[in-house]
Amino acid sequence: MISTLLKGLFTKGLYTLAKLSPRDQQKAVLGSYKNQLSDNAKYLYLHWQQTLFIRSIWVSGDKTLIDTLNKQGMEAYYRWSLKGIYHALTAKYFFYNSYIGDVNQYLANGAIKINLWHGTPMKRIEFDIVNGPLSKVFHPKEDQISPFYSVLHHQQYTKPDLMLSPSKLTDTIFKSAFRLPQHALLRSTNPRTDFHARYPKEKKSKQTLFDMMNAPLTSQSHLILYTPSWRDNLADKNPYQDAFNWQALSDHLVETQSLFLLRLHPNEAHLASQFKHFDNIIDISQWEDVYPILEGIDLLITDYSSLFIDVFQYRVPIIFYRFDKESYQEQCRDNYDYIENLSKVGPEYQHFDALLNAIKQGNNKENHSNAVSFSCCYAYEAAYLEAQNHFWEPNNKDAFTHIETFITRSQLS
Repeated sequence: MISTLLKGLFTKGLYTLAKLSPRDQQKAVLGSYKNQLSDNAKYLYLHWQQTLFIRSIWVSGDKTLIDTLNKQGMEAYYRWSLKGIYHALTAKYFFYNSYIGDVNQYLANGAIKINLWHGTPMKRIEFDIVNGPLSKVFHPKEDQISPFYSVLHHQQYTKPDLMLSPSKLTDTIFKSAFRLPQHALLRSTNPRTDFHARYPKEKKSKQTLFDMMNAPLTSQSHLILYTPSWRDNLADKNPYQDAFNWQALSDHLVETQSLFLLRLHPNEAHLASQFKHFDNIIDISQWEDVYPILEGIDLLITDYSSLFIDVFQYRVPIIFYRFDKESYQEQCRDNYDYIENLSKVGPEYQHFDALLNAIKQGNNKENHSNAVSFSCCYAYEAAYLEAQNHFWEPNNKDAFTHIETFITRSQLS
């Protein structure tokens, strides 16, 4: 405990001193969780590497990634190289997907910190968390010294200066979860979904994906993406082992020449290796992200992941598979109240046999929109389209335009 506190005090000390450094208004540093090139920060960075609106620099602790980006002609530096430290100290803008440590938690003070976040919150986040392991971070017990808690959890207690929010609902969540005023929220969609609308050549079609997997594409082939949420109440257990009859699923996939893309949360990605030996089940947990392929999939299966909100714009049918619903709600973070209604955009199953039966029913697009192309989803069309219009307002400017307008105004002020 003492060593942890000393480390926290050291971090706070460096963070305080960083405010003395001059900041270049024409420079932004970006980074992502687990040193990956991923999510909103990735797509904002790729956009700026093409448009040169501002000098954008990727910062990561992964030297292999940095080398790859450099070879592609993009500016990127290892976090603890001299240039990585220098640019983190002198950039006016920090863009990150989770916490300032995505770039550098010691050197962000004095910069404008823009938290792009990594999803539309379904599970309670940050200071809204009231149960589960993470609640201890944001709500110390009465006998704990709260001033020291912000030292021990420096990143979680560092407020961003700006966040993107696509709706009034998200405004309410971010203001509460991050303890932000209304003026710290910018009404905007997200770079991760706007990028492929602006750069359609970067998308991967269904045919391309089947070609990548060396699989034939037929009229009965389906491309199914499974993206479960992180179960933060489990240590080394693999909850997906008993949640599926993997052989039965594989047999159906082979019979219909379909593919099942398994995308586990980064904190659970290692668990997917136990299933990749089954035919037509493809582990893509190590991919940077799934946004280039969303338009090409036929069905999304998830539980509590907010990715289903992102696929609304592509009218991809959705199935919720919540095999551990009761224990999850008891032991993990609670969902926000609005989820109860939003979950009506697709059927929910808690047992594998019911899920497999729904998959086997396949699709019949006759007289139905793509949003309900799987027959199990027919009854959810109205709720789906209503939710789609709520989260993807027509004629809204994309995130790049909003962010660049914000930067331009801040440079003039």
